Amino acid sequence: MNPPSQDSLTPTERRWRELAPPEAAASARGLYERVALWSSGNLPGVDAAYDPLREQHWAYAALVADFASHLPVGGVEGRTRVLDLGPGDGWPSISLAAALPGSAVLGVDPSPRRVAVCRANAARLGVGNASFLAGDGAALPVADGALDLAVASHSLEECADPEAAMRELARVLRPGGVLRVQSQVWALPSPEMETVTLTEGVDSLLFTYARRTQEPARERRYVLALPATPEARLAHTEALVATADAPRAYGETLVEGGLATEVLERLAPFALASSVVELRRWTPSWLAEALLAAGFREARTTAHPGDAARLAGRGMIALGEDAARAAFEGVTADLGARVSREAGAAMVTAVR
Repeated sequence: MNPPSQDSLTPTERRWRELAPPEAAASARGLYERVALWSSGNLPGVDAAYDPLREQHWAYAALVADFASHLPVGGVEGRTRVLDLGPGDGWPSISLAAALPGSAVLGVDPSPRRVAVCRANAARLGVGNASFLAGDGAALPVADGALDLAVASHSLEECADPEAAMRELARVLRPGGVLRVQSQVWALPSPEMETVTLTEGVDSLLFTYARRTQEPARERRYVLALPATPEARLAHTEALVATADAPRAYGETLVEGGLATEVLERLAPFALASSVVELRRWTPSWLAEALLAAGFREARTTAHPGDAARLAGRGMIALGEDAARAAFEGVTADLGARVSREAGAAMVTAVR
């Protein structure tokens, strides 16, 4: 991807390139390698057992049922084989392996740190039919036609070359094999938005600034790594306080005016490393078209079971703890399989 022109940069981006010239990086090296736990240790079904009293857990369980329900009949060499592209900290691969005990599930992630976390989580949970490898989505370490099912949850859009990853997914699936994709639906609340996050990494403090645009559908994500010294930690904490009252979007702090630049000015003198990742974003309809071009014979958009499961969970929780616990497994399994076949514009199913 060509570097953006100076005219297309926000004031914060221009100042960032002056104070801490960023190195162009892929998502794995730019961010995912720097954090100990991508999900902050809160993944339902992986970090914590399902809690039927929490709506979010109904959505996660329904999504696992969705992915599992797309496993086609008839495996390769008598055992079904499943790929999870970009499992992060082990979702949905670990939960999917538990739901499909007769399948071998392989998670491939470009970040060695994420792979190590996945392996540790699978071992802790005693899930022996899930394995993990470090690898690039554009060059999957899998033989042609070896897989029955592939799933990608918020990972295709993080690839440096999404079309190459789609071609690889088509290559490794057998004829009749299925790809099920959950991606971020790119429908911003405004034509352009800027967000920041301030977190603690593995061996550094992190400041992330993201600029998203609806047209073209792009995201540029800048990451500044700071040493965990008392001085840098104080500046990092002061920046957290300065942004505490700002509204939230996409789980991040929405910034307007010069707030992001003010935080950058405060933190840039401590910078250990600076990187920028530029990503294209997709709507499900664009993704379906791209999958057809990549070699899939069929691709269609569908509804998302998560919203229906949250709504069902809310109703059962209102009836009381006993009702919610009794209904959780059956309702999420039903919604995952059923809603995923309904017409919609939220997820994608592609058939090889």
